[in-house]
Amino acid sequence: MTVLIIIFSIAALASIVMSLYLFARLRRLPKDISAGVTEAIQATTGAIGDMNRSLGEIKTRGERLEEFGKAINEIGSLLKPPQMRGMTGEVLLEKMLSDMLPHGNYQMKYSFRSGDQVDAVIKFRELILPIDSKFPLEGFRRMLECESEEDKRRCFREFVQAVKKQVDNIAKKYIMPNEKTFEFALMYVPSESVYYEAIVRDKQFGEETSLLSYATKNRVYIVSPSTLYPYISTIIHGLKAFRIEENAKQILERIGGLRKDFEDFKNVFDIIGGHLSDAYKKYISEAARRLVKVETDLSSLELRQKDESEPEKILEERAKVLSEAKGTPLR
Repeated sequence: MTVLIIIFSIAALASIVMSLYLFARLRRLPKDISAGVTEAIQATTGAIGDMNRSLGEIKTRGERLEEFGKAINEIGSLLKPPQMRGMTGEVLLEKMLSDMLPHGNYQMKYSFRSGDQVDAVIKFRELILPIDSKFPLEGFRRMLECESEEDKRRCFREFVQAVKKQVDNIAKKYIMPNEKTFEFALMYVPSESVYYEAIVRDKQFGEETSLLSYATKNRVYIVSPSTLYPYISTIIHGLKAFRIEENAKQILERIGGLRKDFEDFKNVFDIIGGHLSDAYKKYISEAARRLVKVETDLSSLELRQKDESEPEKILEERAKVLSEAKGTPLR
């Protein structure tokens, strides 16, 4: 491809040099010959423009071929022997998790009580999210190698069955709510090309149930490098909303308890107020009665003392009158 571009470039440069040479000779020729040569030069210029456009198209197609070659290399690196392929998937998954999350929020090679080991888990406080990276790429490789349409259909069905089997294993082994896992798990496909060809375009052979639908029905979500982060972000936001709802419930429960305490306090306050009111009324009535009694007793004593001293005063006044009449002073 590079050699072809160089050849076209040399041809274009030669045409330009020839045009300049003809233009220089043009000034020495008669006018009728000059007109003919001018037309020839214009035609040559147009041909050069067409050639440049063709070179641009060739360059664009070359870039596309280069991108396609990178995609082929990516798939080829994933279609290595099973052990190497599994290691590649786990390494890519660990790299993505380390870029997205703090080290304490994920763990590689997490073991369950049953002895089953999942490739990775993401920790969300008290819950964990299992992620499996053992995508059946061997079946996908065989599907790519099939040539006839019939063989492609057969290989695709085998590939679909392999993916569904892995989905069943994930659902059975790694979704363990009793061990504080989420009610679902993730299947990680370490290649965008494989994800698109095998998952997004899985209805090209007329399958009734797509792999995505089957996996979702079994609570397994298939993700690629570009869709893993949105899934995790969605889960994080969902957990935040769930915690807000839980906090709101706790606040409402505490408000309910506070209302009950307030009602109990109000009842006790009313009882104490009633007792104080009764005591106040009794105090007022008893004090008034006693005050009236004391006042009455004092009045009685004053009247009695007055009554007792009145006769003595009368006798003294009479004795004084008699003494003055006889001229004898009282002793």
